[in-house]
Amino acid sequence: MATPDFSQLGGGSEPEKKSFWSRPEGLLGMVVLAGIAGYGLIHLNTILEFLIRVTSNILELSLLLGALGVLIFLFTSKDIRTAIFFLFKSLMRSITGTVIQLNPIAIMKIYVQDLREKREKMQGQINTLQGQLVKLNKRINENNEAIKQKFAEANKANSMTEKPGMKEQAQLATIEGAGLQEMNEKLLPLQRNMKQVLAFMEKVNQSADYIIKETEIKVRLKETEYQIVKESSNALKTAVSIFKGDPDKKFYFDQSMEYIQDDMSKKLGEMKRAMDLSMDFINGVDIQNGILSDKGEALLEAYNKGEFKMVQLDAPAQPVNLGPTPQKDAGYKNLLD
Repeated sequence: MATPDFSQLGGGSEPEKKSFWSRPEGLLGMVVLAGIAGYGLIHLNTILEFLIRVTSNILELSLLLGALGVLIFLFTSKDIRTAIFFLFKSLMRSITGTVIQLNPIAIMKIYVQDLREKREKMQGQINTLQGQLVKLNKRINENNEAIKQKFAEANKANSMTEKPGMKEQAQLATIEGAGLQEMNEKLLPLQRNMKQVLAFMEKVNQSADYIIKETEIKVRLKETEYQIVKESSNALKTAVSIFKGDPDKKFYFDQSMEYIQDDMSKKLGEMKRAMDLSMDFINGVDIQNGILSDKGEALLEAYNKGEFKMVQLDAPAQPVNLGPTPQKDAGYKNLLD
């Protein structure tokens, strides 16, 4: 007895590795290439006119041939093709990654919506198959009724063989009944196959409903988790920014602090200079006030003792000791003093 092979049960142990063109970046790359090809087809006349205009000049033709040679070299060189292909893959992957990073939750919701649309399409196909199965069952039943009718006609014709043409009529009815029976025999496996397909699609429909609901739950869970993590991250960034500060805003803050410090130092210096300059004047005023205060106290004391003499307008002038006899013109000189 041969040993059964269980290696194929449950599928392969390793997942099938998708090619570049079956990945999202590959699909995007095909769209980009299709767009470039469509643009070239739309502007084919313009391109041909340009080529004709270029080839009308020998120098331009030489440059065109040189550029064509470079392109041929690039397309025929395996290393160049490999490098360009990997560069193209990297560019498409970068674009795809950027799109995913913009709003990953929205992409997941789009995927769920795509599953719903496919499920609705499958339900429409199930309805179509059910309609076809009803038509097929109706056709088989109609054929069965027709077979009965034809065989009844054949029996009736066989019972009337004495009449001319009845034998041929019976034979014709028998042939038609046999043809309808053969048709039913061929339609029956198709009907069974359709029933099996419908049963399978109904199971797939139920499974798809379960998968879609499970995926929706996962998306809602991930959306909630992602939102909580983002809010927590923003809150943590805010807390850290209190200690570290926003670099741009902190720069202006430091500049403002430095300006205020410089302005305060300048104004304090000006105030100290003004105080130093006015100190001599203040000290002189204080001295004059002190002198006047002492003189006032002395006059007050003399007034209280009755020794204070008011200035009298009619009082005789006090003799003035002129000293030695002045010269002849001394009086005139003193007149100006």
